[in-house]
Amino acid sequence: FWGWRLYLRNPRARLSWHSRILRLPLFGRFVLGLNTARFASTLAILSGAGVPLLRALDAARQTLSNDRLSQSVSEATAKVREGANLAAALRVEKVFPPVLIHLIASGEKTGALPPMLERAALTLSRDIERRAMGMTALLEPLMIVVMGGVVLVIVMAVMLPIIEINQLVT
Repeated sequence: FWGWRLYLRNPRARLSWHSRILRLPLFGRFVLGLNTARFASTLAILSGAGVPLLRALDAARQTLSNDRLSQSVSEATAKVREGANLAAALRVEKVFPPVLIHLIASGEKTGALPPMLERAALTLSRDIERRAMGMTALLEPLMIVVMGGVVLVIVMAVMLPIIEINQLVT
């Protein structure tokens, strides 16, 4: 445990680990959705309050708990600073969900970026809730099987000595 924590103090190792987490089948999508929903929500609030986009991107980047996503937002921010639009800069990173990129592109074209970011955050949050419900639905039968195994071990621990004593008597 302590070795793992020490390993993750290295920025390169942590970036590699966070990249691997995002590639996991179920958990990776959950982490990606959670982080991008928080990112979109923060960006919507800040841009709706009139904060300049570059500052809002930097502040929203700080809400991300995944270093790979944080690095992608930093690179996208640099591209926006050079004159690219936000949707194109995020699309190049190939990390963010397509729904987020499409809604940002629509918001940039119509000039209504904050409402589109709010819609993206809401959509991503609903997707996270749906995935969480699906995960718990999968875990319930698994927990029943595990609890049945524990009960079986306890019953066998009680019954085996009784059966052995019964065989010694006969």
